[in-house]
Formats: sequence, structure tokens, C-alpha cells
Amino acid sequence: MKFLSCIFSLGLAASALARPATEKPNVIVVLLDDCGYGDFSHTGNPSIYTPNVSRMVSEGANFPQFYSASAACSHSRYGILTGRQPLRSGLKQWAIGPDEKRHIHVKEVTLAEGLKEQGYATAIFGKWHLGTPNEANGRTPDALPLAHGFDRWLGTNVSNDYEKGSDLVQGPSSGEGPALGYEYLARNIAMNVPLQEGLTKRYADAAVDFIREKKDQPFFIYMTPNMPHLPVHASDEFKGKSRRGLYGDCIQEIDHQIGRLRAALQEAGVEKNTLIVLSSDNGPWIRYQDTASHPMYAEARTLVGSAFPFRDGKASTWEGGQRVVGVWCWPGTIPAATVVQEPASTLDVLPTALALAGAKLPADRIIDGRDIRALLAASAEQKVEGFKLIYADSISVKAARFGPWKIHTGLTSQIEAKHGFTASEETPLLFQIEQDFSERIDRAAERPEKVEEGRAIISAFKDSLAKEPSFWDERKP
Repeated sequence: MKFLSCIFSLGLAASALARPATEKPNVIVVLLDDCGYGDFSHTGNPSIYTPNVSRMVSEGANFPQFYSASAACSHSRYGILTGRQPLRSGLKQWAIGPDEKRHIHVKEVTLAEGLKEQGYATAIFGKWHLGTPNEANGRTPDALPLAHGFDRWLGTNVSNDYEKGSDLVQGPSSGEGPALGYEYLARNIAMNVPLQEGLTKRYADAAVDFIREKKDQPFFIYMTPNMPHLPVHASDEFKGKSRRGLYGDCIQEIDHQIGRLRAALQEAGVEKNTLIVLSSDNGPWIRYQDTASHPMYAEARTLVGSAFPFRDGKASTWEGGQRVVGVWCWPGTIPAATVVQEPASTLDVLPTALALAGAKLPADRIIDGRDIRALLAASAEQKVEGFKLIYADSISVKAARFGPWKIHTGLTSQIEAKHGFTASEETPLLFQIEQDFSERIDRAAERPEKVEEGRAIISAFKDSLAKEPSFWDERKP
């Protein structure tokens, strides 16, 4: 059995999704930071009002079973940009700090590079978190977005809570900020409250300007707000607007800025030729014990999101770590109010977007994501075979989903709680994840054949890592 899940022959159910290469749609990916599945009106939050996201749901496709590529930060961002499971990256840290030597390797092919080859203008507005030029790597510009297919960047190199090394940067520039071709707009922003309060709007302003500037050619915008990662901030206009305190205010501001993007698309006359994908890099940060007394985080217990109805959150291989919001909106192409019951993930963004642009996947490496255009067609046969999801920490596999089943061969929890369970390769846990999405009824003893199937999937994935090491590690001819 091979773990390769990259290339499928799809009989597309809607001709509008099988567009000729000359009709390249614009692509906007909005990837939130540490946002919980339960932080939106359409997922049942009673205290946060998100009408613009709800409108995307009513006009596009909602994925109740959508996953991020990883349960944390840098690994997740690697996954969405490459379509590859993050253990293939050679990045040994879930979150790459500003002093880390490694970064996303220049031999990786990103979504921005694939689209740029098809004539797209490309930009990232927001957090990068895939590397920083520093003394350890010779201050290489290869660590930053312009070396990976992006024409323009305004954003931070790492999360907004690094007390040293979290900087606001833009490029291209004649400056020599973090590297040649970039300039610093602000250094060490963690405690810069006025700047952080304006970041979400600042990124949206840049994205709106980019839409207006590039409306006559295909464009790709990767919008990655720093929020709602701790420390949470909102602009004065949105403070006190929600019933969920500052965290809710922050989410409602993000929702408002998404509405502004859609209005800009409509004003530019390109709304019906633009695919928008909304998701989060991972589940919510719920471990507030170590941060509650820190002046940067304030009363952190009230400033974190909700993974409800899933267990745990960010940095966990329980469902709350990777089950995230997934909304795909493309008016006039994706049928309104589509509900996709099949599971999918952020790994599927690259294969799908490249197919829509008429580009081919790289043939010299494993791509774990799938082209899911068929799922967006709202046909009676909404299915794309081959969904498998690996759950891992920064260096090792802990669980796998296959069909409606999930096997745990180890447990990683943000709050250092196993919720009454233990798991190992010898005594794994097994859940029917569609019926038992809160992972409470272990079925391993009664379904040994599913245990063996799950073990085989994990073993095949590990074999694929051994046969194709990362670009940072030695590769056999």
C-alpha cells in the first residue's frame, strides 16, 4: 500500500470547475492564527457575530470535517503552501523561532511559485513563520517570502508574542533589514500595543490595494493575520463590540476585514472569478496557566478560542488541535450553501488551486494533498478517494485518520492531560471519529482489523519519509 495521495483522475461533476487554463481564477487564502473551530456564528458560537464568514458559508462550501496540516504554527504553514505533510519539511520545530537556522527550503515548490509560473501576481500580507535570516544561517534571504514565489510581503517573520525577534517587515525594498531586499517597519513588536491593535486592518488595507492594482491579471493573496494568537488585540473601532470580550472583538474585526476584501473584489469586477479559502493554522491556544500573569497576555483565560465540540486545542493530536474552520467561496462556480461532508485539509489547497490555474504538480516529490474540485461541485457523488491525515508532533507520528476512523499510537496534549486515556504502538486507541467526534469511546478492542489498517497507514507513511528525506537531509539518488 502506498501513502502517495497526490494525483487522482477526477471526473468533475461541474464543468465550471474544469476551467480552461486561459480562465485562471484569482485565489485568496485567509489563514487565521490559533483560531478555534467554535469561534464563528456558523459553528454555533453564541457570543461572537461573524456575518461575513456566514455569508461565505451561505454563498459557498462549508467543510465541517476540515483539518489543518499540523497542530501548530510553522509546520501548518509549510503544509498549506507545499501540499506536503510537514514531517517532510526537515523543520524540527513546530514553531521556528527567530534564531533558528533552518527555514523552508528553497527547493520546496510553494503555491505562490506554482501560480507565479502561470502568470499570477503574488503577495503575502501577515505572518510568515517559515524562517528568519539570522547569524546561524548567514542572514540568508532564502528564509523569507520573496525567495518562495511571492512578489510582495508586509508582515511579521514570527508570531506576535516573541519578546525579542518579532519584527514587522516589508519587501521588496532597497533596504537591508533582516536581509537584502527587505526593510524593517518596526522591531520587537510584542509589547507595542498600538501597532498590534492596527495590524489586522493594516494587512487588509494592503490586500485591498493589491486587488485594485492587479485586477486585470490573475492574482494570489495569502492573507495571514497575526490574530487571534496571544496576545490578542483589536482596534478601537471594534473594542467592546462582541459579547465575548476582547477575543470576540478581535474575531469580529477579522470578519469585518474579510467583508472588505469581498467588497473590493466586487468593486473591481472580479468577485465571480475569485476563489477564497478561509481556515486556521491550527486549533486554539488553551494553555493559559503559564501566561495568565504575564503583562503581554493580560487575563489569558478570557482571551483564547474554542475548539468546541472537539477535545483539546493547539499543539494537541486530539481533534481540537487540527479540526478547524474550512470555507471555500467562489460565487457563480461553487454552488451556494454547499455542505461538504467528506473530510479535507489545508494540504488540498495547493493541488486544487494549481489544477484550477492549469498548472501541474511537481513530479519529483511526494505531494500529500489532493485535487478536491469534485467536492466543490455539490453533485450527488461528492467524493474524492484517498483521504488520509497524519497527526504528528514536531518530529514523530502520533495518530492517523483514515475514512471515519482515527488511531492514536501516542498522545500529545497542549494541557498535558490525556483525558483518562493512554496510547502506544502496542495498545493504540481507536475512535469512529464521525460518530464520536469528541473521542470518548475507544473501539480498539472490538475492531482489531481497523487497528491493523491504521497501523499499516502509519507504517507506510514512515516508510515514505525514509525513502524520500527532506531537502535539508541527505537524499539518495
